[in-house]
Amino acid sequence: MVRVVKKITDIENIHTYFEFVGLNHWDDFDRLLAVLTDILGYKLQEKLDGIYSRHCILDKEGFTFKLLYHEDFGNCLCNQSKKDAGYYNHLESVSRCVLSEMKRIMI
Repeated sequence: MVRVVKKITDIENIHTYFEFVGLNHWDDFDRLLAVLTDILGYKLQEKLDGIYSRHCILDKEGFTFKLLYHEDFGNCLCNQSKKDAGYYNHLESVSRCVLSEMKRIMI
């Protein structure tokens, strides 16, 4: 079952993130990125592929966040500095839009 789960942590200064459960593989990162850029209109600001992780920074109208893949927990949307509740509510909304599009594409 594919779903979004909100997690609260202090791993690498990530305080809150939204994990895509069921889309937790290296290759799912590219599919999630395509939804964010091609369908939802976010602009890619930076992209880095490492050995065990991948990340890119995305922005739309001043709303910036990171799409992150790490082999320990899969793919998620996050920010690496603590933000307010409004920011996290908006990021959760973005993650749910991404999930909705992914489900539509996968059918």
